[in-house]
Amino acid sequence: MKLNYDYERPDYDQCECYGPKRPDYDKCEYREPKKPVYHEYEKCCDDHKFAKCYPKSPCPYPILFECAQGTSVSIPGVAALADTTPFTPRPLGCLTIDTSCLKMPVVKFDFSAIVKYIAVADNFPARLTFALCKQCDNGDEICCGTWDFAVDFDANLEQITTSFSFSHCECNSCPGCCTYTVKIIAATNVGVNNILDVFNPNLQAFAKSSC
Repeated sequence: MKLNYDYERPDYDQCECYGPKRPDYDKCEYREPKKPVYHEYEKCCDDHKFAKCYPKSPCPYPILFECAQGTSVSIPGVAALADTTPFTPRPLGCLTIDTSCLKMPVVKFDFSAIVKYIAVADNFPARLTFALCKQCDNGDEICCGTWDFAVDFDANLEQITTSFSFSHCECNSCPGCCTYTVKIIAATNVGVNNILDVFNPNLQAFAKSSC
């Protein structure tokens, strides 16, 4: 979501201009000689009046919303449960939300996807571990939490297609520009012909000031 100036706000200084009234004009041409009126960007920041807001988000909305469509992944089957081949994490998608101009922001992150599992042979439980990670203002990436999906069948040639989702909430977090990434960091799929797919991943994030 792009954050733009609100040109209709009644608290802007008013002047009679030939051109459109924008809060970032330093001055304008008057029809009659008058003392110039200068528009400071603090007029736009309303409740916060943070100087650092101006370069990024001079007029933040009360609630921010960002969304993204991720990428589907397939988890190949292994021949035996004792297979020690290291699992390579699979990223499912990411989104970025800028809370620089929110005051003690509260961020709610939602993830959903479809999981398909077909047990062709070797009936061992299938398991996926999803992780939510974030990186703010080019800092270190941290893990916000993990969530597990598991399924077990009694016979061969059984299958399931179901939804999987999780939510994560951060209260009174530090303002900043953060990128949230969802990854599969661990998986179990025993049976070289078994099918374990994750598709249609969706990511959403809401943010608002807590005071």
